[in-house]
Amino acid sequence: MVPTRFNYLRQDSPLTLAEGLEEYSASYPFLNTNDGSTEASTWFRCHDLTHVVFGTIPFEIRGETINDLWTIFGSDVTLKEYWQFFRITNISYNTVIRSYDRKHGGRLGVYGAMLKQFPIGLVTIVRALNMKKKWPWHDSELYLHEALWRTREEFGIRVIKPVSNPR
Repeated sequence: MVPTRFNYLRQDSPLTLAEGLEEYSASYPFLNTNDGSTEASTWFRCHDLTHVVFGTIPFEIRGETINDLWTIFGSDVTLKEYWQFFRITNISYNTVIRSYDRKHGGRLGVYGAMLKQFPIGLVTIVRALNMKKKWPWHDSELYLHEALWRTREEFGIRVIKPVSNPR
């Protein structure tokens, strides 16, 4: 059960995108800054805004699977640009996988947990492809002062309910 204090996760969230980003960032104080002061922080900001608008929980395999697939299939960022995000921000695949080792009992457990995401991955792709229009990865700032519920309605985003505790 997700705590109700994460209002950005609610489909009908009255928060603006900016308020949702603030709530998201405050919940994960170890996050890199996403203030746009560097190229990497600009990319992190775009990524963090997708977590907010798509209503996903970071730092868990399910939430990141949903967010990555929704970004790839439901935003206007190209696959090449999305891979560029990982290069620019110095995020390595091995580091990400290692970060889940302890929680999932080692590398094999991580890969097992990833395979279990296949059904929700398909749901995510279908929802992304059924959106009214693609999320503007590079121009998401245009929606900062719009209520999340209104933005989600405009784009046809139907949040996939989180099933685990975000902490």
